[in-house]
Amino acid sequence: MAAVYLATAWLLLEIVSTVAPMLDLPMTFQRGVLLLLIIGFPVAMVLAWAFELTPEGVRRDSGEAQRAKGPRSHIDYVVVGVLAAALAYFIADRFWWSAEAPPKDLDASIAVLPFTNMTQDAQNDPFVDGIHDDLLTHLSRVASVRTTSRTSVLQYENTTKTIPQIAAELGVATILEAGVQRSGERVRINVQLIDAAADEYLWAEQYDRELTAANVFEIQSEIAIAIADRLQAALTPDERKRLESVPTHSIDALESYFSGKQLLEMRTLESITAAAEHFERVVELDPNFALGWSGLADAYMLLPEYSATIDRKMVREQSTYAVARALELDADLPYVSSSAAWSKLIHYYDWQGAEDTFRRALEIEPDNTSVLHWLSHTLSWRGKADEAVQVARYAVEVEPDSKLMTMNLAYILVDARQYGMAIDIAKSLLVSYPGYLGARRNLFLHQLRSGQYAAGADTFVSYTTTIGGDAAAAQEIADMLIAYARSGVTGHLSNDLIERSLIGTEYLAQLMAMMGDAEGTLEALRVAIDERSGSRSVLSMKINPAYDFIRDDPRFQALLQEVGLAD
Repeated sequence: MAAVYLATAWLLLEIVSTVAPMLDLPMTFQRGVLLLLIIGFPVAMVLAWAFELTPEGVRRDSGEAQRAKGPRSHIDYVVVGVLAAALAYFIADRFWWSAEAPPKDLDASIAVLPFTNMTQDAQNDPFVDGIHDDLLTHLSRVASVRTTSRTSVLQYENTTKTIPQIAAELGVATILEAGVQRSGERVRINVQLIDAAADEYLWAEQYDRELTAANVFEIQSEIAIAIADRLQAALTPDERKRLESVPTHSIDALESYFSGKQLLEMRTLESITAAAEHFERVVELDPNFALGWSGLADAYMLLPEYSATIDRKMVREQSTYAVARALELDADLPYVSSSAAWSKLIHYYDWQGAEDTFRRALEIEPDNTSVLHWLSHTLSWRGKADEAVQVARYAVEVEPDSKLMTMNLAYILVDARQYGMAIDIAKSLLVSYPGYLGARRNLFLHQLRSGQYAAGADTFVSYTTTIGGDAAAAQEIADMLIAYARSGVTGHLSNDLIERSLIGTEYLAQLMAMMGDAEGTLEALRVAIDERSGSRSVLSMKINPAYDFIRDDPRFQALLQEVGLAD
């Protein structure tokens, strides 16, 4: 009986340990099966000792039958003892020694693959993507763990590649897979941490909780801490405190924040407008959600870049208020610091204050690409070209598949007058993403600044008509650009042409400069400076070659002094 029981128990445990990870069953299930088998062994032995199987069925073993069999031999006890010891050794080896043994000396690097939406309901996609993005943010706060960016892992959604293949391509030692199931008022998240080289599970767990914002953050914190522990990555007290923070207790506010953040990354007028609406709902649902105010500030500060008709005074006031609320609630969050720094720059022309704030944010989260993005611009416009390029390149290293970081690198390279490389990057980006309007707008400015007037004029017409501008007006402006480049014939942008071609303050002064209109350029710069809405035409005044023809004009020098860019 002992032999049969132990053999059956061994087989059952092998089946459970193999099948459980495939079915996303938690380790507690496997331990439960083991506990039942351990409890069952002495019960089975007692029953086998006290009862016997006869032709009439199972009967109590009588003393006469026992005496008729003769005394039990010592070998019987030895066999049972050896079998019990074998089972004990197997259990300890399989479930305790292996679990308590120090983990392998793995490189503390991880790629978190896109989470699977287990409900198959597309309405849950923003929620699932938001949890994925937020977990990556949690992990990026652990300085001793190298985390692959979200944009880099998105290409592996629904992939057929193996774990070792993915890890080799991303250069990481471990992979995290997860599925999110949302059902009614509950959320279940199954996670598996995999040693990529061996293609073996290092850790697996299932989190089944009531669907609340606090529980979502708690699960993310527990996962991040468990991963750090498995990778033997040290957590500082400050890192642990940030991981365990609960930014909001409203699940509706959290979901709306996830949607707004994803829309903001698309960088179109429509997506930024929609993002602002989501963030408005976030702060209405939870006025104490600092990240919601930060997102709202970012959306308002970006809108003037993508709209020629937006009320710049209104969005400046709204974004300034949103930044102040975010700082009041949690000034230490890197995203809040990023919003605050950008506001200091575009609203107050506080260059040093903005740079210092960005750098403090990077001390907390060195790989925060939002901070790296804006810092690279700040450095570039102040004339620190080499450092700006270095920061922009690092942002691309952190998120190599990010359209925004790639577009930003091209922009910074143009500021550094490395035109060939910048234009090649911008063109390559448009080949991959032909509908990326921000890159198309930047490309015509890159081409014009580099002296490629014919190409820049064509790209300008293409961009203007794509966003709904009048094609005839765009072509008339293009002709003036080419005429000035070829023969020095100065052009002038009338209010009618500006309105019809949807030219905003963002690049109006640059266009006027590129057609030799000194008076128009100075007037456009004056208006943009007073608007304080982040016009790149203003912010790039110190290093932009388009202004070289009026650089010695006392009026231009006075404007440089006013915005804090004079030498």
